Amino acid sequence: YNFKLIFIIVFNILYIIGILNIKKYIENLENSFNDKIKSLDENIKNQDNTVKYQETLIKNQDNTIKNQENLIKNLDYKNLLLNQQIEVFFSYFDCIKNKSCIYQILRPKGVLGKKKVRIGANTDGGYVLLNDFENIKIAYSFGISNEISFDKELADKNIDVFMYDHTIEALPFENQKFHWKKIGLSHKIGENNNMKNLNELIEENGHVNEKNMILKLDIEGEEWNVLNEINQEILIQFKYIIIEFHFAEIFASKYQDVFQKLNQTHQIFHLHCNNCCPIINFDGYNLCSTLEISFIIRENNTFIDHSGYFPVKNLDYKNVENLEDVNAFLNIYQFNKIFI
Repeated sequence: YNFKLIFIIVFNILYIIGILNIKKYIENLENSFNDKIKSLDENIKNQDNTVKYQETLIKNQDNTIKNQENLIKNLDYKNLLLNQQIEVFFSYFDCIKNKSCIYQILRPKGVLGKKKVRIGANTDGGYVLLNDFENIKIAYSFGISNEISFDKELADKNIDVFMYDHTIEALPFENQKFHWKKIGLSHKIGENNNMKNLNELIEENGHVNEKNMILKLDIEGEEWNVLNEINQEILIQFKYIIIEFHFAEIFASKYQDVFQKLNQTHQIFHLHCNNCCPIINFDGYNLCSTLEISFIIRENNTFIDHSGYFPVKNLDYKNVENLEDVNAFLNIYQFNKIFI
């Protein structure tokens, strides 16, 4: 009996020990399985990170390729621009003895005792005048769009700005010195209510006897017709005339008459190529297709030979920021003393 009892006790003890070992073994298996799961998750995450890293590398390589393509395009553009500017330079010397040559007609002069200043934004819409605003109370600004920094700076100088643009519904912002109308500038008298001649507008505003006014024209090619028809009695009412000329072969027949008329009463003192458009062949010579020109009235001013290069640093700025500036055409005037 005792042996039987001892056997049962020993058997139960061994059974309990076995159960405990099996439980521990199962726990170890579970821990091992969980560790393997975690390790697998880590491996998957690492693989995901590796894939993402490789995708980033591929994107960076794509961006590098695109940047290289853009560099090549920019280089091609610069080479094209350089070739065009070289052609312009030699065009200048080709027509240097021709008094009616476009480069002779556009020849700028310095103004004794007066310095150039930029009026308006350091981008498209800003223009160059002189630091002389004495007795200027009125300005006429044609072609507004959504850029009125030039007009705003004139208004800040206590100048009343009469603004006209038939292509917009309202000004970007108002100012007590602004006088805007939805009217376009025409070379014809009495064309219609939306298009008026400069003479008509000056009469309507009661400015027939005014002097020392400012005239700004940015009217997309219509400037040729307007200036071709305008009379000198109107021109001499303006101390400054700032015009963005749009050159094309269709205007070649008018440009000499227009500049001959302007040069009788006013003198060019500043030129700036608008880099929005390419160099073109105009009347047989290479020229900026869009050119901003600043004039000042000849009366009571003394003019000197021009010196220095265009564009002028801290005075001229690119009209289109992401395009190369155009400058070789205007650098040629540095050589006027030698060749003219």
